[in-house]
Amino acid sequence: MTADQATVGVAPAAKPSSDRMFLISGGSWSGLLPGALVVGVTLVLAVRVAGVGLGDALLFTGYVLAFLTFPGTVVWRAVAKPGPTIGNDLVLGTILGLVLELPLYLLLRLFDLTQLIYAYPVAVLVGVAVVVWRRRRIAPVVIGRASLWSWAGAAVVCVQLLLVAKRVWSHRPIDALRSPYVDEPFHLAIAGDLLHHFPAQMPWVDGTPLFYHWLVYVHLASAATVTHLELVVLLRSLSTVLLVVLAVAGAYAAATRLTGRAWPGFVAALVLITGATPDFFGWTSLVSPAQLAFDSVVRMFNSPTHAFVMPLQMVLMVLVVEVIRGEQRRWPVWPLMIVVMIAVAGAKSSALPTIIAGLLLALVISAVLRRKQTVLTLGALLGSAVVVFLVAQQVFYGGGTRATTIDLNGSTVQRLGILMLPEGEALPGSAPVSIWICFTVGFVLVTVPLIVGLVRGGWRRPEFVFLVGPWAAAAGAFMVLSHPALSQAYFLLGASGFFAVATAVALSDINPGRLSRRDGVRIVGCAALGWLALVAARLLVGDDMPANGSVFTSTLLTQLVVGLLVLAVAVAIVLLYARRSAIAALPAVAALMLGVVVAGAPQTVALAGAGPSIPRGAPTDIIGPGGIAAARFVRAHSQPDELIATNAHCIGLPVPDCDRRNFWIAAYAERRVLVEGWAYIDPLVVGLPSTDLNNSAYLPFWDPELLEANDAAITRPSPETISTLRDEFGVDWLVVDRRYRADLPGIRRELGQPRFKRGLYSVFDLR
Repeated sequence: MTADQATVGVAPAAKPSSDRMFLISGGSWSGLLPGALVVGVTLVLAVRVAGVGLGDALLFTGYVLAFLTFPGTVVWRAVAKPGPTIGNDLVLGTILGLVLELPLYLLLRLFDLTQLIYAYPVAVLVGVAVVVWRRRRIAPVVIGRASLWSWAGAAVVCVQLLLVAKRVWSHRPIDALRSPYVDEPFHLAIAGDLLHHFPAQMPWVDGTPLFYHWLVYVHLASAATVTHLELVVLLRSLSTVLLVVLAVAGAYAAATRLTGRAWPGFVAALVLITGATPDFFGWTSLVSPAQLAFDSVVRMFNSPTHAFVMPLQMVLMVLVVEVIRGEQRRWPVWPLMIVVMIAVAGAKSSALPTIIAGLLLALVISAVLRRKQTVLTLGALLGSAVVVFLVAQQVFYGGGTRATTIDLNGSTVQRLGILMLPEGEALPGSAPVSIWICFTVGFVLVTVPLIVGLVRGGWRRPEFVFLVGPWAAAAGAFMVLSHPALSQAYFLLGASGFFAVATAVALSDINPGRLSRRDGVRIVGCAALGWLALVAARLLVGDDMPANGSVFTSTLLTQLVVGLLVLAVAVAIVLLYARRSAIAALPAVAALMLGVVVAGAPQTVALAGAGPSIPRGAPTDIIGPGGIAAARFVRAHSQPDELIATNAHCIGLPVPDCDRRNFWIAAYAERRVLVEGWAYIDPLVVGLPSTDLNNSAYLPFWDPELLEANDAAITRPSPETISTLRDEFGVDWLVVDRRYRADLPGIRRELGQPRFKRGLYSVFDLR
């Protein structure tokens, strides 16, 4: 029993008595201090760097505690049983709160009763009070003391928060609205539509159904409904950083709960934010541990769907593993698990397929071992996951694949190769094979702790096989699948949580006893040697890219061989050391490889603490001067069902093949637009074949008559063209962007003076 288990946990239920017992807090409140530190650092950075108002930050904190943490933790402890610490339950409960919030908000939005959402935490509180009154007892919660591992886990989260501040918030604070990431208006537009409508649409082309991983936008809409904060504040800062924190804290909580020990939680959190394949080269796009944390942070802010699914997978992971182990025997666990599966499927389309692969692998192993009960359990889990996946494909994604195909030498290999060469250099024919070799070797090296765990008997444990399976399946999907935007990368990125927790569980299995201080020092020394091996390899091979394509293959493979030789020397030293000490050979090698996996940690910590910060982003041509004010004017003076027409269809100059990712009017007006941009719409939905072009940002518009009618009212205004928009298509407002073709004198002649005019924008009322 560890110190954490001795002092922190849920005490046995008291014997029934006639006296009512309320929730009792025993021990030291210091057990909650690491979490309080994380919350404090988040608030300070959000206010000082992101530009969030202190009142807004505190209001959002109250929303999280009342609408996510409280109901989620109550349901988690009631259905999934209490965990090793109350802090563990609070983390997983808050994540579950995100899941429970989704159907509640959608139901209220469907019947236009969103004002009732404020009764949600009150109803949960009343329910808890009724249960306590009827049972007349409740198990006391002993908070206990914070361990050094919990402080270390909090430090890992704080490193991630500092990276957020330096890499994201300093570049795009809240007041830099004209400096959005190119897809930010896309995310805001969907959230804005869900704020006012359900079922929702892709609001930049009126009447187009919403087929996408859209559940994160339900969370944004729900948070905006409760707090009345602007969606951009939630998306740029508060909600997204909450998801970042919950992903890292969720990895800590999942590993701690599944192992019953505290130090694996720290390992899982550390691997999640710094883990990567060995970087022998310093110039390839295959391996870059020092940049992986940056990529993780930026990826979560640039892809809210990825940010949303990461913490949700932690709860699903815990539930599935405990069901496989037989630790969850009550029937309510299954409905809860299926609800979480649905949330994962709707949060990111690439998430559930890798989980299905893990369940299938565990099922096959259990069948080989002839474990009948386990096979039945895994069969039920696999069947449930497959049914959820098939239903989600229709409900969330309309049955489309968005041009995802199988291509062994296609998108991934070619894209990686191009990134490794100077601009303009052609990729030689031998490059795909060398890239496959390097990726495979790197993948095997990074999974050595998992392989050791499997060899030492983990392959006989279906729950461990399940944890390993999604990462292996994701690596295969990343290299085998092809997509025009390299979206297959999300299979690998999304499975990183499974990899982190599986690594921590493997190390816990390899070191089953309580670690003494001496053993800990030995293991840390082996890990440090792994880090030194990578440093030595980098010094030997240098970081110069190949001068041209003719030496690409030879350079890549030669440097790989040099790196492997250096690593082999390190392994030999560790094995020799293990023979002369109390530490066993396999744990020593696993510790060395853990040092290789997290080799970027020192540089990541240094960059988080000292910089550099990315300079504040300059205004882009996505939104012209006055545009946001014009859209907000329409929002303030219109009803949610009113419709906008505009001549702004492009990012940048209106050339025939311009970038059609123009969504900002729908985003900031929170109203549907007849035709704004039209990228990111599944071509199958509008009757087009799913080709690379039709899935790109340069998709030709599929209804030229509608586009002509839309533009004619602005470029050739007349009673006929205006009435066509107003009477035939139901347009209520015109938002005219003077960067594009427009006959403003003619529009004023037909409609009078604009209701609003600022910068490059004029707003006309057709009502």
